Amino acid sequence: MTDQEILNLIVSRNYEEVENLLKNGFDVNKPVDNGTLEFNTTGIEWSSYGNDIKMMEIFWKYGAKTENEFVNEIIAEFENGKTYLDFEKDEENIEDFTDLTHFFSVTKLDFYDCSIVKDEEDNQYTMFLPISKFVLDNKIVDTSIRLDFIALPENLESCIGKTLNFPINPAEGYIDGSVYIRNAHNPVDVTEIKFLNIENDKLTAEITMTFDFEFEATGFKNEKIVKKVILEIS
Repeated sequence: MTDQEILNLIVSRNYEEVENLLKNGFDVNKPVDNGTLEFNTTGIEWSSYGNDIKMMEIFWKYGAKTENEFVNEIIAEFENGKTYLDFEKDEENIEDFTDLTHFFSVTKLDFYDCSIVKDEEDNQYTMFLPISKFVLDNKIVDTSIRLDFIALPENLESCIGKTLNFPINPAEGYIDGSVYIRNAHNPVDVTEIKFLNIENDKLTAEITMTFDFEFEATGFKNEKIVKKVILEIS
């Protein structure tokens, strides 16, 4: 089975087939490539993009490990005896969130608890930008933007006060970004990051992002935003 076929099982929430794969020896910590060069996201991390707690629990039962802070918080709940059913009991009221179905725009999205994590390679980082929940197609959307392979010319502290430009996939040096909306991992192209300040182990940055919703035919037009975020440095 190809990586794309496995990813399709995850996205379509085919729990039985995914568990059968794991039972038959599929490496639970093997990166599942969606066709993007050097992509290293594992099954449990793909599941987290769609906030699929049940799928995450299946991968965890077979030994999934991750450095993703959000996923590790969920794993900690599993280890304390919680199951995906417990998470379902805690579901929010759909009326408590803004419904963007008929007037969706990335300009309406708010980010919170953002973080930047140093990868194993020197001066290469990953950013996690969780999005405040909203309603789309009569469902509560709980998703986040992930930006991988942010290669800096020097250490993070030395970039403060500087603006760095990045090419778009597949040009060498691109930032590999995506966001899970409408059952698809939509590409997010980052072309510029302004490193404004570091204070109390938090980085303030201004990120220029283009959301390619037309790539997966989600029904939305592509959009570009410039967003200032505060990221916890991990």
